Order: sequence, then structure tokens, then C-alpha cells
Amino acid sequence: MGTLDRSELRIAQDLQQAGMTRSAAILAVVMATRGYDRPERDLAEIVRHYPGLESIAEARLAIQDLLHRKWLTRNVIHGVTVTGRVPRLADLIATRLGDQGIADRLLTLRVTLEPYIKVLGPMEDSSVFHSYLDLLRSARSEICLPMLVTPPYEETVRALRERAEAGVRIRILLAAPTLAAKWRSETMRTISTERIDAWVREFKNHPNVEIRLSRTAEDMELATCFSIDGEIVRFDIYDPYRQRSLEGVMIEVAAPQGMLPNFVRIFLRLFEEAWSGAVHVSIRARILWFFRKRWKAWFAILFLLLAFLPVPVPHWPEILIGISCGITAPLLIEGVPRLTKVVRKRRNR
Repeated sequence: MGTLDRSELRIAQDLQQAGMTRSAAILAVVMATRGYDRPERDLAEIVRHYPGLESIAEARLAIQDLLHRKWLTRNVIHGVTVTGRVPRLADLIATRLGDQGIADRLLTLRVTLEPYIKVLGPMEDSSVFHSYLDLLRSARSEICLPMLVTPPYEETVRALRERAEAGVRIRILLAAPTLAAKWRSETMRTISTERIDAWVREFKNHPNVEIRLSRTAEDMELATCFSIDGEIVRFDIYDPYRQRSLEGVMIEVAAPQGMLPNFVRIFLRLFEEAWSGAVHVSIRARILWFFRKRWKAWFAILFLLLAFLPVPVPHWPEILIGISCGITAPLLIEGVPRLTKVVRKRRNR
């Protein structure tokens, strides 16, 4: 359901008191703050999401009312007749209510994401890097930073330390050396290990900073993208399987007050999934992760080995082998989709 805030509803109520029908008043405010331009039949369906316009008949009557008042206009664009607001709709509403201040209020209420979406340019531009540092320094609560084999650059570390000391939570997701070698080349295995160790050294005394390693290629498709405070996402657009991140183009999507664009939500969800599947950088954590991830397989092996022990229990081997097979069968079934996905991806490369 489309929503109008209290200020918009108050203006619509004032228009009703000035003699307009409720549906026409609501539509006038919607068009002033949303500015839809669509074929009339499509427009009627779009505005049905707003309170007072749910009935298709009411929506069409409201459109006709505003067309008659010349608050809406029809134009032919690429051979299609579209209905939209007149350029001075906010002023017309203000004149109707005898309060020119309403025009300014409607302009401030206008719902548009365009100012919050920016194409910052090629990653190689220095302006992209410097604005990246400025954005890191602006963080108030959290920084989510996935990277493939990026080294801890001095300026980046300085900005992150500053925010960590201010209480900002920082989550750094790096590719495990095996994944880095798979994506780039075998020589990157050693380089990746060195850089992971360097990141750990830089932040070993900062409890607000957590570093994890990802072993999943899909997770690292987010490499060099990042989010600030769950409200701003910078997304590096490139082919992660054929290009380096520095060959990409950076875009930025910010959340207006009271909203969270789908692009931001998608990044945050993907990062959380990648983070939950990643492992802490310590050796102990990596070993535990390895055994925890494959605990079913280990149990299957354990029962299979126990089947060969000389235990004086009737049908002991058959029972244990049956249990082992019972554990193994679902693992094989679960592995088929993953294997199919890997094969399909290799074919598409």
C-alpha cells in the first residue's frame, strides 16, 4: 500500500475543506509529490495503492477532475498519450488553499531517489578513492567491507582505526587464500596470506574490528563494494571473474530519511549471508569451521569405521554401515544442485 505522511494528508484534508472530493484531493497531493507520467489507464492502476483511491472508479474520476481543473495534462510521447502533472501543480494547490508556503512544503515532500543515486566514475579516478576515505570517516555505527586481496593501505587503515576508536563496528570480509588463488592465479595464494596477516596485525588491538575469511566465490562477487551505517552502499560494477576491481565503475546509493532503497537492502542481505558463512581468521577458528561444516560426513566415516570393530553384537556391521549410508545419502542428494551449479557456471565462463 502506498503511504502518505501526515503533512501530505493534512494538505489533502485542506483541499477537501476547500471543496474538492477526497479522491481528487489525495490524487493532487500524490501527483505533486510523486509526479507520475503514465498512460491514463496505467495511472489509474498505479494510484490505487493510495488511501482513498483504492476503487478504480474513484481513481478514474479523480484523474478526470484534475484534468478538468488543468492540474493534470496529457502529452504524446513516442506516439503514446501520457497523463502527468502540470509543471506548477504545487503552486496551483497553494493558490487554492490561499497559502503560498504550501508550495515549498510540497517540494520538500516530493518523493524522489534521484539525488541519492550517483555514478561516481571509474575506480581508477583519484576522486573515487578520496571520497571513499571521506565516506569511511563519516561512519557512525558500522562499516561492512568485503575485499578479495586488497592490502591494508595506509590511508584506509588510518580512517578505519579512527572510526573503530570512536566505537564504530567494522566488519572486514576477505577471500581465503585458496579462493584468491582460484580467482586470480596460484601466485596470489602467498600474497593473499601475507595481506590477511597484515590486516590482522593492523587491527589486533581493536576489538570493534572483526576480520573473517570467505571460501565462497559468490560471496566475493561483492568485493570492493561496501556499506556505511546500513544506509549508504557503494557498488563497484565489474566482471569479478575476468577483471580486477580497479577496472570497475563505482556507483553510490544512499537511503533518504525514512526509506531504505532495495539496492541497499540487497547488498546488506548478501553481505550478512556471506558474513554468516565466513570463518574467523584464527587457525583454531578455521579448523573448527572445517569440522563443523563437514560434521555429517565425519559422522558417516566414523560409523563406517566402527562397523569394522569386532563387537559381539548381532548384525553389528550391517547396522553401522546402514547408519553410515543413511547419513551419506542425503549429503549426496544435497550436493547434486551445488555440483550442477558449478558445472553450469564453468560452461558460462
